[in-house]
Amino acid sequence: MYRIVLLLTAAALAFSESNGGGSDVAPATAPASGDKAAPSSGGGFEPSFIFMMIALFGVMWFVLIRPQRKEEKRQQALRSALKRGDKVVTIGGAHAEIVAVGETTVDLKLGSGDEAAVVTFNKSAVGTVVNPGAAADAGKAK
Repeated sequence: MYRIVLLLTAAALAFSESNGGGSDVAPATAPASGDKAAPSSGGGFEPSFIFMMIALFGVMWFVLIRPQRKEEKRQQALRSALKRGDKVVTIGGAHAEIVAVGETTVDLKLGSGDEAAVVTFNKSAVGTVVNPGAAADAGKAK
């Protein structure tokens, strides 16, 4: 991501320099006669710089902020749809089955048979819901 930002910043600077934002030094191809070149103005209103900054913000929005918000909404929908009996994988990698769902917590059954343990997790610890149908199909394909 930072490479894109650096590239766009370099492009904005190059664009502003090519539009008269350069130094006050006369070009090397200036005639050697007594003609004096008018120095270019160093400070002034550069609308192209403002447009480039707006474009840079727009790119940053679509590259960084927008996908992050979409992912947050997807995670929120996943957590609100949790129900008893769902098989889940926590963000720590534990595979478990939901025993009970509270407002902010879920009780997960870790293990199977007599060795199963019921552990309480925050809902935010649930990473994904495993679809039992898809897992069975994946097992048959092997």
